[in-house]
This record gives sequence, structure tokens and C-alpha cells, in this order.
Amino acid sequence: MKKNYIYILFYQLIIIVAPLFTTPYVSRVLGAQNIGIDAYVNSIVQIFLVFIVLNIGVYGRKQIAETKTKAELKATFAGIYLMQLACGGIVWIAYFIFVCNVSNYQMVFWIYGITLVAYGLDISWFFFGREKVQRIMVRNTIVRLISIICIFMFVRDTGDLLVYVVINAAALLVGQLVTWSALLVDLGRVRFTLEAMRPHVQPILILSVVPCVSLAYTSLNKVVLGNVTGEIEVGYFNQAFKIYTICMGFVSALSTVILPRVAVHYKNGETEKFNRFVSFSFRYVGFTTIPLSFGIIAIAPSFVPFFLGDAFTPATGSLILIAPCLFLAGLADILGLQILLITNQAKRYTISIVIACMVSFVTNLLIVNEWRSEGTALSFLVANIVIVLLQLYFARKHYSFRYFAKIMSKYVLFGAIMLAGIWYVKSLYTGNSMTISLLLQIGTGVYVYIFCLFFSKDPLLVQLLNRKVGGQYARK
Repeated sequence: MKKNYIYILFYQLIIIVAPLFTTPYVSRVLGAQNIGIDAYVNSIVQIFLVFIVLNIGVYGRKQIAETKTKAELKATFAGIYLMQLACGGIVWIAYFIFVCNVSNYQMVFWIYGITLVAYGLDISWFFFGREKVQRIMVRNTIVRLISIICIFMFVRDTGDLLVYVVINAAALLVGQLVTWSALLVDLGRVRFTLEAMRPHVQPILILSVVPCVSLAYTSLNKVVLGNVTGEIEVGYFNQAFKIYTICMGFVSALSTVILPRVAVHYKNGETEKFNRFVSFSFRYVGFTTIPLSFGIIAIAPSFVPFFLGDAFTPATGSLILIAPCLFLAGLADILGLQILLITNQAKRYTISIVIACMVSFVTNLLIVNEWRSEGTALSFLVANIVIVLLQLYFARKHYSFRYFAKIMSKYVLFGAIMLAGIWYVKSLYTGNSMTISLLLQIGTGVYVYIFCLFFSKDPLLVQLLNRKVGGQYARK
């Protein structure tokens, strides 16, 4: 499990950090107009894409993890992927009709069709369920790095927009084909039948509500923000959200790795092991995301202008409001993915997302005019709070709330002490160097938090220092 986590973490790092190097280059070479065209087309493609993805990745990981024989594995894979392929086929036809009737940027739309094909071929969920992450992560990382090199080599001026779109789309497609080659070696010949697909239709359709509704409170709220306040405020929110997304890659990696193991323990009736992994996940999320959230809140006024530039200083407020969502999203991964879905409570999981999205959208409508980008950030925070509160209630039979409150309160206390330490050091610094100020703040935060962990003899810290794998210290 530890190796799988490292591989996924490294791959997430490549996916998220790479754009930080390519974006400044592409922005200067292609220009604002071409970047705007690409963003506009991509936003429309995302609407089609959500009807291919349908949360099949989450469902597929769980089902594959629970299979015991190779025959059962083949049947389960065939049934789930046939459902994915059927949805993909319907979406491809709809997209073809749409593009044929588009008058602007038609060639860009056609090239983006490759992206839809690539996602229709996505079977990474199979390898996550089998806990064979290394086999696809190394290959896809190589493909991703090659695409970055190609961008710097072949995207040279404003006339290369199509080249840029082709490189990104082709990289995604090649990555999926590489994954299929690994699957054929692992499974051999697979027989696709409607009988194999039938048991998976209803649960997948129930889970599909989640990405469809989530599109509303992530994308639709930005549309409302843009229509009410203009594109500049959308830019502030987007840049703050981008920093959140970078950090989320490290948070979501844990659930991607641990979910298959938890699913197996639950199906086999190994309640003690199931509870131990859930407890370990709670401690890990508190250990990592609470200080990260407090740290971002503390350094945001210095970090935003340093990282994004002075023009984006107004994004500071949005980042501060979004920062707690790192902790909340980590909890939602445990409560929703590791508990509700594993224990066959998909309907409750879906209900929590739907209600949260509705509350978030209404909140955004009510405050966006006055709060602008910070209002959209607040509505995103509200959505995450509602999700966690509902899932805490729905999953109450499968975890100890006393244990949860005990460990989270400790990490919140340490995070608050760290926050106070950062602010104090910042007030003492009288120099003009933003870089030195930021380094002092980060260094102080890390030192204070680690000191608190050492002082309390934190079990997870002891486990990491002793290089012990598993959850044997998780309930201390």
C-alpha cells in the first residue's frame, strides 16, 4: 500500500505541477485570444465528458477489489466497462452532432473529440482496484513528460493553437492505450455481454448523479460569478482554486490507494481490520490537512502576490475561504468513499452531494453580487461543510465519533498554535524581502507543528519515524 501511495503521489505531482511550468510559456506564445478559445472549447467539452465518466472510477475500484477469482474478475470488468462504453458511445454521437452544427472553432472542437475518446477508453480504475498502480503510473508518467517536452518543442507562435490541443489530446489517448496493453497482458481475452453489464447499471446511474450535480456547484457557480461581476473576479477565484487543486492531489491519493483494501476487508467480514483502516485514515487526514489548511490561511497574504503576482492580490480572501476545504474534502473522502460506498450506502452518499450542491448554488446567488469572488469561494466552503455534516450522520454506525472528535481536536489545537506562531514571526520581520518573509513564515509553521507532534508523542509521527506500515498505532 505504501508503494502504491508513493506512485500515485508522484503521478499527481506530475499532473498538477507540470502546468505550472507550461502555462507561463503557453500563455506568452499563444496569446490571450488563443488561450481564451482553448478555455471556452474545453469548458463545453467538460459538459459532455461528465456523462462518460459517471463516477465509474469510484464504483469500478470497489467492485474490482471485491472479486476473488479470475473468472469473476473478467465478468466484473466486462460488465462495468461495457456500461462505460455504452455511455461513451451515446456521448460521442451527441458530440458529433453538436460539432457539425458549430460555426466557431470547429477544428478545435474536432480535436477535442480525441479527449472524449480517451476518457471512454479509461480503465485505470481496474488497476487501482487490483492495487497494481505501478504498472500504469510509470508508463503514463513517461507519456505525460513527453507531452510537456513536445509543447516546448512544437508550440512556437500564435498559429500553433491546434498543435497545442493535439499534443494534449494525443498524450491522453496514448496514455489510455498504454493502459489497455497492460490490461490485455493481465486479463487476456474478455467477453463483453449484456448479462454482465446488467447488475452494474442501476448503481452506476445512482452514482452518476454526483459528478453531474458537482458540475453545477463548481462550474455553474463560476458562470454566475462571471455574469454578475465580470471575468476579472472569475480569474481571482480560478487562481485561488488552482492552488487548492494542487494541494488536493496529495489528499485524494490516500483514498485512491486505501479504498480497494478497505472494500476487501468489509466484504470478507473483517470488521476489526475495516475499522482500523478507517481510524488510520481519520488520523492521517487530520495529521496532514489540518496544518495545511491553517498554514495556507496564515501565509496567504504573502503567498498569493509572491506566487501569482501582485495583480492577483485580491485572490487572497478567496484562498483563505477555500483553504479549510482541504480538511473537509479529506474527511469527505473517508466518510463518502471509504465508508458509505464500501458499506453499500450509495444513495446516502449521493443525497449528501445533491443537498450540498443545492445549498451552495443558492448561497452563491444570494451573496455573489456583494462578496464577488469571495462569495463564490464561501459558497464552495459551505458545500463542503454540508457534505461532511451529512456524511458524518449517515456513516455514524461505522466509526467512533468520540475517537474522531478526540484526534481532530488535537490537530486543530496544534494547527491554531502554528497559525499564531506564523503571525507572530511575520509581525517581527521588518525587512522588505517578500521571499525571506515567506520562508520565515513557512519555516516557523513547520517547526512549531512538528514540535507539537513530538511533545504529544503523536502515534502517526512515531509510526513514520520508525518506518512501520499499517494502522497498528492508529487508535492510540
